[in-house]
Amino acid sequence: MKRRIREPVKSPVVWIGFILLFALVTPWYFPSGDFRPLLWGVPYWAVIVLGASLALSLFITWVVATQWQTGADDDEGES
Repeated sequence: MKRRIREPVKSPVVWIGFILLFALVTPWYFPSGDFRPLLWGVPYWAVIVLGASLALSLFITWVVATQWQTGADDDEGES
């Protein structure tokens, strides 16, 4: 049985995830001039941006591994 080809661009879950994570990565929502250190002199917004970057990387990995199904994967077994 042939699997249906899906693209992540047609999934609303993928779009919502990208919009939320890109909004977290961009520190526009922090007050200007707020440099309260959290740990070793690193501002708390920098820790949030680094965590959001890690979450974005994991989300992209999940999208490519589970949501992006192409016919190229099925062609490898045919000879």
